[in-house]
Amino acid sequence: MISGVKRLLNDLLFSVRTVFPLLLMMLAGLVARRLKVIDAEGVKQANRAVFFVFLPLLLGLNMMDAPHDAAPDFLALGYAMAAVTLTFTALFVLAPHLCGNPRTRGVFIQGVARSNYAIYGIPLVLMMYPDQDTSVAALMVVAVVPLFNLMSTIALLVYSGKNVKPWSIVKGVLLNPLIIGTLTGFALWLFRWRIPDILYTPLSSLGSIATPLALFLLGASLDYSKVRSNARLLTLGVLGRLVLVPMVFLPLAALLGIRGISLAALIAVFATPTAVSSYPMSQQLGGDEDYAAAQVVLTTALSAGTVFLWVFLFKSLGFVG
Repeated sequence: MISGVKRLLNDLLFSVRTVFPLLLMMLAGLVARRLKVIDAEGVKQANRAVFFVFLPLLLGLNMMDAPHDAAPDFLALGYAMAAVTLTFTALFVLAPHLCGNPRTRGVFIQGVARSNYAIYGIPLVLMMYPDQDTSVAALMVVAVVPLFNLMSTIALLVYSGKNVKPWSIVKGVLLNPLIIGTLTGFALWLFRWRIPDILYTPLSSLGSIATPLALFLLGASLDYSKVRSNARLLTLGVLGRLVLVPMVFLPLAALLGIRGISLAALIAVFATPTAVSSYPMSQQLGGDEDYAAAQVVLTTALSAGTVFLWVFLFKSLGFVG
């Protein structure tokens, strides 16, 4: 009895230690925005630095530093790609029945299927497994980010009536800094090339900025005045992103035998909130931008509780941690 209570407390403590720092960094950004320490333009510019400099460095160096005796978990990577594709496909079928306004359909699809893996998910894995080989989290970028971008663009275009050339989509995927950073790190790892210490040390310091700054800016970017969309559809979108998608795909991953850091990476793919980038993409491609903004704000705000519960569940079952 006592040992069971101690284990439960340890699992709770692990979950709190995982999620609370993420929440605190986002809260710091939110407070800074409210106190006008940083404004919307500052958030936008800093986010560009995170996307083009700090996160690619973090992913590339994590990939380069992976042990050579550890083979990539192709089961987890393949599963993530298949599950993301299946999610988008199912939503393409359901969206016309759930969304009366065509402009909300593409936004609904990407809002439920596209997670904030890079900005929220990777820090989550790093918090769960500090000082360990998290190269699978970096490789997951190559597995899911192109799919997120491609399928979201298609979803928005189908219901926007706009004509965008296929090459522009492919170009956007190929030139994604996160993918470039990960593939560069993978090439260095594959050929066992090491960056000289005189370069590695400052690059590593810059990469370490990515996690706290990205979460700080995520909190600073939240604007609750944008939550004015259709309540029914917004409820469906939030439940779909934070509850239904992880409820379907995370237990199935566990049944397939995926464990440890690989399962943590899948939690980061399927249980994290809607990607922040879905809002500007909806603006550019003719989607309902108010609904897109509301989906980002609410899923991000509520994810502190739901991600905690998913981490706690799989930690209690002994599958992560």
